[in-house]
Amino acid sequence: MRQFRDRPVLWWTLERLHRAASIDNTAILCWEDQLPDVREIAEEQEAYVLAKGPRCAVPTMDGITAARRWADGWRGGLMQTCEFDRGFHGPWLMELAPKVSADTMMLVDPSAGLVDPELIDAVVRHAEMNPDAPLIFSQAAPGLSGVLLRFDLLKQLAAIKAHPGKFIHYQPQQPCRDPIGERSCAAVPTPVARSLRRFTLDSQRQIERIERATLHMNGELIGTGAEGLIQALSESEPVDHLPREVVLELTTRRATRPVFHAGRATGDGREDLPLDTAKDLFEQLAEADDVRLTFGGVGDALLAPKFFDMVAAAREAGICAIHARTDLLDITPEFIDRLAAAPVDVVSIQIPAVSATTYHNVMGVDGLARVLENVKTFVEKRWTCGHAIPILVPVFTKCRENLAEMEVWYDKWLAALGSAVIAGANDYAGQIPDHAVATCRRRPGGRAGGWRRACTC
Repeated sequence: MRQFRDRPVLWWTLERLHRAASIDNTAILCWEDQLPDVREIAEEQEAYVLAKGPRCAVPTMDGITAARRWADGWRGGLMQTCEFDRGFHGPWLMELAPKVSADTMMLVDPSAGLVDPELIDAVVRHAEMNPDAPLIFSQAAPGLSGVLLRFDLLKQLAAIKAHPGKFIHYQPQQPCRDPIGERSCAAVPTPVARSLRRFTLDSQRQIERIERATLHMNGELIGTGAEGLIQALSESEPVDHLPREVVLELTTRRATRPVFHAGRATGDGREDLPLDTAKDLFEQLAEADDVRLTFGGVGDALLAPKFFDMVAAAREAGICAIHARTDLLDITPEFIDRLAAAPVDVVSIQIPAVSATTYHNVMGVDGLARVLENVKTFVEKRWTCGHAIPILVPVFTKCRENLAEMEVWYDKWLAALGSAVIAGANDYAGQIPDHAVATCRRRPGGRAGGWRRACTC
C-alpha cells in the first residue's frame, strides 16, 4: 500500500495489467489484515480477492521471501529462486484458480506498478505457440513482466511444495541446456533483458528513485512501456540517503586462519563492537526500509559474545534483512540450537574444500569434520523447529589451493542444501599474498603506446 504518485502501488499494478489484451480476470491473494486496504482498490479495478486469514508462518514462502531479500536480478537467488517466486504458495493458487475460472495463470508481483502490458501479452502469445510448455517466462528485469503457469504444473508444485523458479536453475541431478535457450523462454527486447535495474515499487528507496527518474512523464507514465522506463532510469543517477548494503564487524575473533583472511593485513586486535554503539547504528540504518545488514568483517560474527543481542537489537530497530558470516567452528550444540531459531535470513559458512587436507591447507586448521557435524546439527534443529530460515549457504572462496575441488563442491552442496556460493579471493590491494586463480593487471602496451589489460589464470 505504499504510495506512488499519490496512488497505492497496487492500484498501478492492476491498472497497467488491465491494459493487457490477454488478461481475462485479475485476482489478489492477501492476508486478512490487508483486506480493508485491498478491497477498495479491488472493487475499483474489478479484481477478485482471496484473503487467507490471519498472518501465520508458511515455511516454504518464508524461505523464498528471505532468499529474495538478498537478490536483485530476476534469476540467481538463494534456494534457486527467481523474482516471480515471491509470495508463491502452490496450494493457495490451486484454491484460487477455480474461483476465477483459470486453467492458466500469470503471476505478477503486487509491487510491479510499472508492469508492461505488452510484455505480458508477449508471454501469453509465446505460450499459445508452445502449448506443451508448462511454464513460460522471460528475462525481463524485475517488475516489468510476469510468469505464466499452466494448471498441471501448478498442481505438481503444490504437491511437492516447490516454487517455479527452481526449474530455471542449474540442477546437478538433471543437467540440461539453460532454459533461457529453450521454448519456455519468451523473447523480450535486448534492453529489457540486459537492464541491471529493478522496477518493483517495493521499498521507499525504489519509489523515490523511480519518481525522480520519471518526473518529466507527468500524464504519460501510465502508458509508458518497458523500454521507455529503462531509458528514463538510465539517464537518472540515484543518490540515496543511506546505503543498501552494510557490513558490520562485531569481533575480530576467528577460529581459522584462511590464506585469504583479511586479518593478515589488518590485524586481529580490535575490540568487540559495543552493543550500545550498534543500537545507534541500527536506528539510523532502519530509516531505509530495504537495508541489508551483514554481520561479518575480519572476524567470525558468531564468536561475538553478544551476537544474539545484536540480532535482537537490529530486528527491534526494524531491520528485516540480516545475514551472518561464520566458519561454524568453536561453537556449542546449544548455540547452534539458538541459531537455528534466530530471526536471521542467511547464515553463510566458509567451507572452501571437499577434502580434509585441502580444508587444512586453505583454512589453516584441521576442522572440516567439525564443520560438517555442525551443519548437520543446524539442519536437524531447523527441521525440528519447522522453519526454512535461516538459510544455510556454504561459501567456497576460490583460490589456487582448492580449485581442483570446486566443481565437485558446488554440485554436492547445491544438491544438499539448495544454495551454494563461489566467491573470489582478495589480496586487499596487495596487503596479503595473492591466492586468486585469475588476476587482471593493467600493463603498458597495445596500440598507440596505450595500456592493455592482461589476464592470467
